[in-house]
Amino acid sequence: MKIITYLSALFSLLLVSNSLIAQSIEGRITTIKDKELEYVTVKLIRDTTILQYVASDQNGKFTFKNLIEKSTYRLKLQHTGFEDLDTTFISGDFKKMTFKMSEKVNKLNEVVVNANKPLLERKVDRLVFNVQNSMASLSGDAMDVLKVTPLVMAENESLSIIGKGSVTVMVNDKILRISGDDLTSYLRSIPSGSIESVEVITVPPSKYSASGNAGILNIKLKKIVNDFWSASIRSIYTQTTYPTINLGAGFNYKKNRFSLYSSLNMTEGSVLFTEKPHVTYSTQDWETLSKKRSFTKLYNGRLQTEYKISEKFSIGAQAFLNSSKPHSNDKTLTNISQRTGLLDSIIKGNGYQNSTTQSLALNFNSTYSLGKDGQEIILDIDHYRSNYDNFRDFNSETFDPSDSPILNNEWYSGNVGQNVFTNTSFNIDVEQKIKKFDINYGVNFSTSLNKNELQSVATSGRIDTIFNYSDEFEFRENIGSLFFSIGSAISKKIDFKAGLRLENTNTESVSNTLATKYENNYLKLFPTLYTSYKMNDKNVFSIGYGRRIDRPAFMTMNPFARYISKYYYTVGNPYLLPSFSHNIEINYSNNRDLNLSLYTNFAKEQIAQTAIPFENSKMVVDTMQNFYDMSTIGFTAIYTLQKSNWLESNFVFNGYHRSIKQYDTNIVPDYKVNVVYLSMDNNFKISKKLNTQLSSFYYSPQITGIFRRSPRFNVNLNFRYKINDQWDLALFANDILKTQQGKLNAIVNGVQQSYDNYYDSRSLRLTVSYRFGSMNINARQRNFINEKEKQRAY
Repeated sequence: MKIITYLSALFSLLLVSNSLIAQSIEGRITTIKDKELEYVTVKLIRDTTILQYVASDQNGKFTFKNLIEKSTYRLKLQHTGFEDLDTTFISGDFKKMTFKMSEKVNKLNEVVVNANKPLLERKVDRLVFNVQNSMASLSGDAMDVLKVTPLVMAENESLSIIGKGSVTVMVNDKILRISGDDLTSYLRSIPSGSIESVEVITVPPSKYSASGNAGILNIKLKKIVNDFWSASIRSIYTQTTYPTINLGAGFNYKKNRFSLYSSLNMTEGSVLFTEKPHVTYSTQDWETLSKKRSFTKLYNGRLQTEYKISEKFSIGAQAFLNSSKPHSNDKTLTNISQRTGLLDSIIKGNGYQNSTTQSLALNFNSTYSLGKDGQEIILDIDHYRSNYDNFRDFNSETFDPSDSPILNNEWYSGNVGQNVFTNTSFNIDVEQKIKKFDINYGVNFSTSLNKNELQSVATSGRIDTIFNYSDEFEFRENIGSLFFSIGSAISKKIDFKAGLRLENTNTESVSNTLATKYENNYLKLFPTLYTSYKMNDKNVFSIGYGRRIDRPAFMTMNPFARYISKYYYTVGNPYLLPSFSHNIEINYSNNRDLNLSLYTNFAKEQIAQTAIPFENSKMVVDTMQNFYDMSTIGFTAIYTLQKSNWLESNFVFNGYHRSIKQYDTNIVPDYKVNVVYLSMDNNFKISKKLNTQLSSFYYSPQITGIFRRSPRFNVNLNFRYKINDQWDLALFANDILKTQQGKLNAIVNGVQQSYDNYYDSRSLRLTVSYRFGSMNINARQRNFINEKEKQRAY
């Protein structure tokens, strides 16, 4: 494969270039009592210029390379609670150096005061997980970090906030709304060591798009301080039922005013999906076993540049190219029995599906500084285009109980689809400080066009045409937004922040073949409000409120029917309306050990996907509707234990009551449920090089959309081994007991349905990574403003 050849050549080149470095210096930092000190800031200075800027690792070690032989350098070491150290050396005279730092002691009534940043911080509108202070920053990637972030559920490579639902993902305050394998691959490409913190924003402020009912996960990367270069190569082998390989390479460069970031990733492999739907009609039972092997071929690359024109003004651009060619094979066996248990007939089916996605995202951005304290004007212009081609072929035949074919019961069908999606977005964001007030305001405009050409054909005996449908469908959407917020410290103890976002939406959907046209125009306000009370340095109370919107995906609004099998087809709903929700939270934090939250959510016109069975025809119609209103009230407690340098633990309890009121109880009945979620994450430092992690969660019966889900739990065990400053090795065992996925049950249209599905959640993953250069500093990645629209394209 060309990609493997490229990465192998790049790997060899990096090794050779590394061996040509003239001089280097390794350092080890300890306390007076010889205890390793991590997160010590170490500056490499020549004359009066700071050349590099790193932090010591968990073993108190740091490395500087690319030193000019026989040149004089200066090292400055700084750490909170310790006296600064300053020393000079001549490159080549020393290969390794040891430093001992003395503690600062501030006496106040015989009490020693030391300031350390807590693992969890409660801010006025978010919960911050300081990854750089956690063992989670060791060998791994962003997906591994999110799996141990409090309040976040990461299962089957999808993300959600416990008790709320799916989330928007951001990197450095920029929305990253790609989904599925694309999102997983992107997160897998971010090393955990480059992450400074993860912000769990359950009630997002007005500057962010109002889309998404659950909230936002904001991954903050470590900032660039001075000139640097760094490179990395990573190889990941994952074994589920079948193997999957991921290879990635990254290169970062910054010199004077110019910076460049690039990455290249490849994923190839397959997983097994096993589905066991059981539909109970009044006179028959339909019990199905479907096994699908899904193959992944995913390639993507990102190139980003930035140039600082002056101390106040900088410009940048980036491109993200993605190519995905997945395909799948499936076999289906359906036993149709009388309610007495006597077998009536058997349906055997075979399916094949392949698709191709090519996408390109372009971004231009500029930043102008208005002064200190982050005051700035940010401009982003984005353009995104994707082409998605999809084909599915399915054939089935019906047999009698003796396994003999029944005449005239053959079925052959094919679905062909082409989709072109384009989006252009313009965004201005202004941060200002006027006296004691923090002001944020701006404007955003986004325009989207989604074009579909679809064809669905079915024949009997490969000759007789049952139907031959085609469709041309277009969907247009324009969203214009204005936002404003103001915040201030009213006193030393009270902070206040309020915001308002105005969004005007115009949509138009046209089915040329069906000669139908649908329009929807609406203007909505989305207020936000936050306040916090600081009782003392440790105890903080806060309250937050926000209104949100959840817009339907474009493809779900296409009224054209696409047949999956003889008795199952999907159809869009052009009448889908957006869903709105109100979120309220009351929080308490001592910023050290305990965080408590009481929350409630009221959502109207919730969109749900359901397979509606019809008794007479035995046909199942998969569609989306505004099915229900939902109310939730819950309580969350997070306890953090970080009492020693060998153990770090997080314990989470979440309990909530949810009530769902259906619009049509003849299709789906009302639901009420009480849910309990428990999780435990323990990180153990076995030695200076070896760390292990044991984590687990338990979920009591819950409601997922219109389905009741049975109890489930999982156990994960991970090992991380630091071979040296450049090589890392990690082994991840996920869902060891194969208990992560529960069963789904629902009564739809008076018919009982149950699903016992398994999606290859148990896995063993081996990661090997190599890096060099300025290893503790990563390029600041800028993401596309319009990426929040991409997920809705399919």
